[in-house]
Amino acid sequence: MNIQDIVVEIDAEISKLQQVKALLTGTSTTEMRKPGQAANASLAGKARTRRTLSAEARERIAAAQRARWAKFKKAAKKAASSIPAASTAKKAPAVGLRAKSKKKRSLSAGTRTKIAAAQKARWAKVRKAETKAPTAKVAKKSARAKKAVPATRASASKTKSAVAPATPAKPVTAAS
Repeated sequence: MNIQDIVVEIDAEISKLQQVKALLTGTSTTEMRKPGQAANASLAGKARTRRTLSAEARERIAAAQRARWAKFKKAAKKAASSIPAASTAKKAPAVGLRAKSKKKRSLSAGTRTKIAAAQKARWAKVRKAETKAPTAKVAKKSARAKKAVPATRASASKTKSAVAPATPAKPVTAAS
């Protein structure tokens, strides 16, 4: 006999035995249970119901939560009152109870004046360079203009042209 044939016969026996077990216990062993469902047969058919709290239980829970918040707020208020009033006036108001109290970094007056003076010096340097630049730009422009003159025009200016110069326009006089 082949090994595969033996395995097939064993599987058939197992399925028959599972069916017999299901008939005897009244449950199906092949059906998959969802997590949280009862494993025994007596609870398998019942639907799960939600538990509700009584009004007294809800009130006890709410009172306990209010007491926790009061304790937390009291501790926060005590910590805030221990800080001197002068330092709290400079700080921005805290956003929420758990806001971190970071000291804002600022520059001293002397440092600010040094930075302002250095910036003014930089701008003075830029303005000084701008006033010198127009003369240099004009010189560069004229040098470029001389190089850009077409060769025919330059040669025409050296030789006399046969064309007579244009006659000047007559001045316009007011006629009455």
